[in-house]
Amino acid sequence: MKINKTKLHVTIYVVAIIFLGFSFSRIFLKPAEKNNLSSAPLFASVINDPYGKPQNLKQFQHKIIVLNFWATWCEPCREEMPELSNIYVENQPKNVVVVGIAIDEEKAVRSYLKSTKVTYPILVDEDKGVVLGKNLGNNEGILPYTVIIDSQGIIQKTIPGRIHQDQLNAILKPLLQPSKSL
Repeated sequence: MKINKTKLHVTIYVVAIIFLGFSFSRIFLKPAEKNNLSSAPLFASVINDPYGKPQNLKQFQHKIIVLNFWATWCEPCREEMPELSNIYVENQPKNVVVVGIAIDEEKAVRSYLKSTKVTYPILVDEDKGVVLGKNLGNNEGILPYTVIIDSQGIIQKTIPGRIHQDQLNAILKPLLQPSKSL
């Protein structure tokens, strides 16, 4: 059986284009929102505070949660902490909680918190924090990484990188609106 070289080359070329197109779309065209994520891993977690006391994250269920993954060695993380503290103080009466999870060592976090005023709860665990972050969409291990969860436990937004107070206020505003009943 004689194979036409031109047809063979065209077939190989078409298969390669299809494969490359599929690979490109899987790598580079990720969905903007991660609606398929679940907050269940968060509420099933127990992570220590900076002094080694276990904290069950289920305590934050039924609240609007600004969950911020950070580390003491991360400059953008440290820059956004005063703004996160402001968000927490301003919105705490509105059923909003900001929770920081340090991907760091307890000793480093304790030392950092002695010199930096933070008004919101801080939890610490390098290993559990990384796993929880991945379960909440941080597959690249970016810090800071913020997850906004509504009071029904639905992840509304994930933000890799530094977040600013005005950006966070814009995200929280619709979540703070009273639901309109018919």
